[in-house]
Amino acid sequence: MHSIPLILSAILTLALVMFIAPNIFAMNRGKVLRNIAIWLALFAGLGLVYQYVGPNSPHPLFGQPEAFQQMKPMMTPGLPDQPKPADDTKRDDAHDYAPPNGD
Repeated sequence: MHSIPLILSAILTLALVMFIAPNIFAMNRGKVLRNIAIWLALFAGLGLVYQYVGPNSPHPLFGQPEAFQQMKPMMTPGLPDQPKPADDTKRDDAHDYAPPNGD
């Protein structure tokens, strides 16, 4: 990203904060610590919910079923456990091939 739009965005954000901040401080006079505690409790609660019910949790709703865990990976070409095809299908005229001329 170019630096000029980034600098302009930062200046506009600071101007917006300076414009809104006095009203926010006036509304929260005497309640700042209570509001900080409420927001910290909300974020801590969301973190705990994500930890116990998130994608890497042992919760049965989001865990992988046992059938998928016991499946073997599909065989793909080039893996060592897959037999290589026999090389008996060589064409005799393969060395005589020349690309078509552009004329």
